[in-house]
Amino acid sequence: MDAIQQNLNLTPTANDLSPQLPTNSRSIYYAAIGIIALCAWIFHSPKRKAQVSAPFYQVSRMKWMLNADALIKDSYCQFRDRVYQIRSTEGVRTIIPPTMVGELKGLPEETLSAKIAVSEAMLSEYTHLSADAHSDILTFLLKTKATHNLQRMMPILKAEFQYILATEFPACDDWTPFRIQPFMVRAVSRLSGRAFVGSALSRSEEWMDVSVNFAITAFIAVTKLQFFPPWMRPVAQYLVSELKTIRKDLAKAQAMLEPLIEERLNNPSSEKPDDFIQWLSDALPDEEKRNHFIQAKMQLLLSASSIHTTSNLTTDCIYDLAVHQEMQDVLREEVMEVFGGEEDAWQRKDSIAKLKKMDSFIKESQRLSGNVTSFIRKVMKPIDLSDGTHLPSGTSILTPLAGISLDERYFPSPEVFDGLRFWKLQQQQRSSSPSPTRSSSPTPSSQPAATRNQFTSIGDADQNFGLGKHACPGRFFAAQEIKVILSYLLLNYDIKLRDGEGRPKPLVFMMTKSPSQTAEVLFRRRNVA
Repeated sequence: MDAIQQNLNLTPTANDLSPQLPTNSRSIYYAAIGIIALCAWIFHSPKRKAQVSAPFYQVSRMKWMLNADALIKDSYCQFRDRVYQIRSTEGVRTIIPPTMVGELKGLPEETLSAKIAVSEAMLSEYTHLSADAHSDILTFLLKTKATHNLQRMMPILKAEFQYILATEFPACDDWTPFRIQPFMVRAVSRLSGRAFVGSALSRSEEWMDVSVNFAITAFIAVTKLQFFPPWMRPVAQYLVSELKTIRKDLAKAQAMLEPLIEERLNNPSSEKPDDFIQWLSDALPDEEKRNHFIQAKMQLLLSASSIHTTSNLTTDCIYDLAVHQEMQDVLREEVMEVFGGEEDAWQRKDSIAKLKKMDSFIKESQRLSGNVTSFIRKVMKPIDLSDGTHLPSGTSILTPLAGISLDERYFPSPEVFDGLRFWKLQQQQRSSSPSPTRSSSPTPSSQPAATRNQFTSIGDADQNFGLGKHACPGRFFAAQEIKVILSYLLLNYDIKLRDGEGRPKPLVFMMTKSPSQTAEVLFRRRNVA
């Protein structure tokens, strides 16, 4: 969510310049171009730039394609608190340890840029995946409107989830196998859509198709372009059909949004709709209020940065509940205490905030199943770190999140899943006893003690949502969605894996990790009095 949210731009190109070849020769042509591109990608050596004064982790670029998660963990164990470099599929990246990221996270954009780093990572020159001049508006609305309206949205999100369960989830009168990941993508799309575009579009199959597939199409486009070295991309872009699909999806979204926007502008109501369409319309200057393309672009960027990240983490949580069944009883007891069978409990201001153990469980699931890397930045002006490392202009940096998450200095017994790990730390803080984990770690969290160790917390060792002013502004809404989904499932279903099965293995491709899309989890409806 952090990378896409920071700097997506979807300005469409004027014309589709894809070469129109005869059908019989097209496959031969593409095959030839593919072989040339692969050879160029493997053997091309980029021109040498100013050198970073840090050692390399020696492993071939090809290995990063399918083993990035394991390689980041291994390289972190090797270098630990030292700056080092990797030759990844995306190019040379300088890896900053958590002990030194504090020196960088507060630097201004003109010195260390997140926007340019993300733009280059998303190949915005060709994909046009950037929020442009509207990125600040997007971030502002997520930090204010979306976050401040969380409690008001909770009964609506619950009702929406009940609807999709009734229409797309099996009866589960007995233990029933079900592929949960595809369902969660649709469920989160519905819940997010309810807040983003309102009830008129949130249940539309056409809107769901565009909002869900937009991020997938963009990822495929970027992946294909990355196989071509930079000097080939001006021509190679015309071989990537997904770039055309991106423009088509934008046109579809614009066509669906236009009548809703016009209706609201032409017939204003004293009680305005409470969704992102209205928030953005109110925030845009008068000359842009009828620019339906801006609304379409912002909506699809919002979907791209939220649906898959939230549904993936929710799926990981369900896999972990199925493996650690004892946690179902612990969390179910907490959910029953908070909601207690009273319908108005879902509307109380502090209900979700009381789910402390669930918050800890989600954070632990994210720790072990979260992002491979974080803190994507590009050095714009030379930087000298306190250990003597020189970062020249043009250096692309990351932090080794997969390695940090298994560092025993931050997380004792890091390989062990402890669903109450962060809840216990919070209890220590409340009793005014300093946390041995955090106080002894070389990089204490940047969060105040009262908010440390929460799912939405950020800090030098808590980077799944990024760091600094570019930390994901939508993380509070995501937390609300996940807790609504898990609470309702725990109240109404038992969950397990088939006997003898282990936790489904994640899919890792380049620097992207996601839960298994094909694994089945068994559900059985509970007899709720």
